[in-house]
Amino acid sequence: MKRIILDIALFILCLFTISFQFLPRILHEILGLAMLAAAIWHLWLNRAWISSLGKGNWTVLRGLSTLVNMLLIASMVVIIVTGCFISNYLFKGWFGMELQRSILVHQLHVSLSYWLLILIGLHLGFHWQGLWHRLAKWRKWEESSAPYRLATRFMPLMILVVGIYGSFLNRVGDRLLMKHIFATEAVHQPFAVYILLLIGIVGLYGVIGFFLRKWLTGRRSIQ
Repeated sequence: MKRIILDIALFILCLFTISFQFLPRILHEILGLAMLAAAIWHLWLNRAWISSLGKGNWTVLRGLSTLVNMLLIASMVVIIVTGCFISNYLFKGWFGMELQRSILVHQLHVSLSYWLLILIGLHLGFHWQGLWHRLAKWRKWEESSAPYRLATRFMPLMILVVGIYGSFLNRVGDRLLMKHIFATEAVHQPFAVYILLLIGIVGLYGVIGFFLRKWLTGRRSIQ
């Protein structure tokens, strides 16, 4: 149960930290540090994965999943570091005005935040079956019930629709290419809608990761 609560808290912190347009800047910086602490705790609880990297056989699925995890960790580190560089409160003046005012650092900080959403989605998609069963067990959901089956069948479609729509409103493609954008249509939406759009983006790549895992697992079993 502790892991599930931590995973949910880490996800919420990530969503709120990325929603910096709706928050006081100092709160954005505090949430960023809280997200880092939660991520370190998450890694500590999953340290067995790190120690297992040199063991066992490597498949395409394992290699791809490990690559996503490594990129996720690297993105988080660079986001935090660049955030410290451009800090207006907690680390202001620590790294000099040149870094604080650097357009490149600002663009890298924002762009990697959207890469982070994609990588989180893929990470969740690769591990979704185990996560979902743990969540169902924690919440004591009856997997044979009609509402449960209905949710699992229609949820991917709803996530895809919201994720694609959220990607357009947030101009994710331009963000990933580090284009200098002052605002998007998404930031003009109410805060709750903006959060929902971010969840949709994560979910979109979660669905992609889930079905990619199924395809690679099925391909391996056929071989």
